[in-house]
Formats: sequence, C-alpha cells, structure tokens
Amino acid sequence: MTRVQTAPSDTAAQLSVRLPDGGWALAILAKRTYEFDDAGRHGPAAEQPGFVLAPVWDRELPELLVADIDTYMYKLRTDVVVQGHVYGDGQASRVDAEVAVAGRGVRLRVVGERRCALAPVGGLRFSTATAVERVPLRYTHAYGGRDRVHEARHGNPAREDLRFRGMTDAQLDAASPYLYPRNPHGRGYLIEATREAVESLELPQIEDPEDLLRTDRLAVEDFRRWHHMPLPRGTDWIDYAWYPRIAMLGVVPVAGDFDRPPAEVARGLVPASLAAGDGTKPPHHALEVGSGASLGLQLPYLRGGEAIVLQHIHPRRPRFELRVPAAPELAIDARKGGAVQAVEPVLHTLLIEPDHRRMTVVWRGCGPTRRRHAPHEFAKMPMRVAWRD
Repeated sequence: MTRVQTAPSDTAAQLSVRLPDGGWALAILAKRTYEFDDAGRHGPAAEQPGFVLAPVWDRELPELLVADIDTYMYKLRTDVVVQGHVYGDGQASRVDAEVAVAGRGVRLRVVGERRCALAPVGGLRFSTATAVERVPLRYTHAYGGRDRVHEARHGNPAREDLRFRGMTDAQLDAASPYLYPRNPHGRGYLIEATREAVESLELPQIEDPEDLLRTDRLAVEDFRRWHHMPLPRGTDWIDYAWYPRIAMLGVVPVAGDFDRPPAEVARGLVPASLAAGDGTKPPHHALEVGSGASLGLQLPYLRGGEAIVLQHIHPRRPRFELRVPAAPELAIDARKGGAVQAVEPVLHTLLIEPDHRRMTVVWRGCGPTRRRHAPHEFAKMPMRVAWRD
C-alpha cells in the first residue's frame, strides 16, 4: 500500500539549502515513525510525531541532549541513534553490547557498578563489579563527568576570568575547566587522585572495549591534557557544547594547541583539521555541526533495507535484528506549472528505541535550483512523498 503526501505538513516539508559546492538546492524532508515486534517486523505507527524543530535537553541536566533537530536541510552522513538500555542476565558482571547497521557501528563494554580506592600498599584499585541487569544507554553512564573535589578545593577559575563577566551561574558552572569537554555528565573523570576524590568517584559503566579506563591513567593531572583520556562510548546524541561537535564551530575547550592529535582524529572519526586544536574550522563546518550521532554511528548515507543488529540492547532478545525501512519516493517542485521532479532519497536520521518497539526515520532528497526560496513560497510549491508500505 502506498501513502502519498503532496502538501507540506509537520512530517514533510521543502526547504532551501546551500550545498557543499556553494550552489543552492531545493531539499525535501520526510519523517516517519514505525513500530516493530520482537521478530523485527515493522509497520507505520498509529501516531506520527512531527518534526523536532528545536533541540530538546534533559530537564535536570543542562547540555544533555535528548532529541536533536529533525529539520537540518543537508546532513553529510546518516545519524544512527539508539536510546534504551543494555540488558544483562543479572549474573555476569560484564556484557559486550553492539549496535551495527549495514555492518558498521560500535561495540560497548558494559560493567556493573564499581568503586575505586587507594590500595593498602599504595596505588589504586577498582572493586569487583556487581552483576549487570539493566544499564541506561545514556552518556550519564559513560566515561566523563567533572572532578568536583578538585573544583571545590581550587575554585572555578572561570568565575574570576574577566572574559566571562556577565555570564550566569549556570554558564560559569559549564565553563569550568574541571569538567570533561567530551562528556561533562559522565563518570570517572579525575584531575588529581587524592583520597577524597578517589573515594567519591563514580566509575563508568559503558566504555570503549579498546580504550578502557585503567587505574594507571585514572587521573589526567593537568586539565589541559583532557584529550589524552578515553573517548566516551555511547549511542545517544552528542550535545552541541561537547567536543568534537563544538569544535566544528571553531571552539576548542581549554587545550590550546593539542600536543598530539586527539583520538577522534587518529581514528578517522572527525575531519583531520581538528587535530590543530587552535580553532581551525573543518571544511563544510556549517554542515558538519548537523551530525549529532555518537562517533562511530555517523555512517555513510543509508538508503533503505540495510540490516540492523542489536546485541544485548533489546529487553527480550539478546540478539535482535531488523531492517532499515524502505525509502519513500521523493519529488520536489520542478518549477514547471505544478510538475514535480524525482530526487534520490538518503537517510538523515535513524532513531531506534527498542524499549518502546519504535523506530523513526528522517529522509532527505534534493535537487539544484537557481536561487534561495523564501519560507512563504513553500506553502504553494508542489511536492510529493510516497511511502511504500
């Protein structure tokens, strides 16, 4: 069954966009939400939420993005976002989870709760982890955070910096150099391994299996070396104020020039120009900032039908498989007496919510145009979105 939309709505719209080559294009965006069962079969949801037009943040934690904008006119890649939990059997203290789409994705080492302590004969040790039952797939449980003990002892220098005069208390708090620029809401970030700081430290439950937090690299010692610490591993949105997303706008947190390329650059996850650490903006930086999925889940454009595999992320199935929904047929205004021109669909966003048996997609198609169109013109411009299900 084919469902057709021929007029703008809260789930379909045309927009003007400046392409990477500098030319103007007419883009069409189309959003759809699906429900799926435990066998991976999916169909259109009864309710179809409209476009998210502005970022949505956590009500209690500033700069923790829970929903990004749907109406970016031109993303350079497909954002894959998974919101939910990692599920263990309640007995093992470690679970290796995975998100893979079209054979690419991320692996996550998930462990139970642990503590850190100073060993009787010197050094540090982690306690035995508790059993894993259910761990939220949020950056609150990944590596990061802030050293509150160090900050309480030395004070937040941003409060004395004349450059920050006029900022609110919340803004000054967010500007502290003692929080982790990649993820200020995580766990494990430590400036100095004092007894008080170590004993109050929460350790991450979600890590990169190839870059685990160890006792011999627990404390960064100099906050300007934050880029030496582990990358946070997650599947949710990266906030605009976090590195590397903020670096797309030319802002590099408390580092000056990097003494070595950060891991994001070394692994090829972000443009190489960010290795400078001096505020150099990458090519197409205005478009780069639109990519907000976790590093490793910003994929080459998906086009529909690709396999999705979730390991230990479905509440009932340790291995869960489904497929990216089929792309709709998209057509934009052809500027010829009400005719439309077919354009190739590519996927901007794939949001998967296994706990709710829900999956949301935002597709884009675009074609060149001679000029930028004003917002009031779109209401009368012909368009076509044909959903093939």
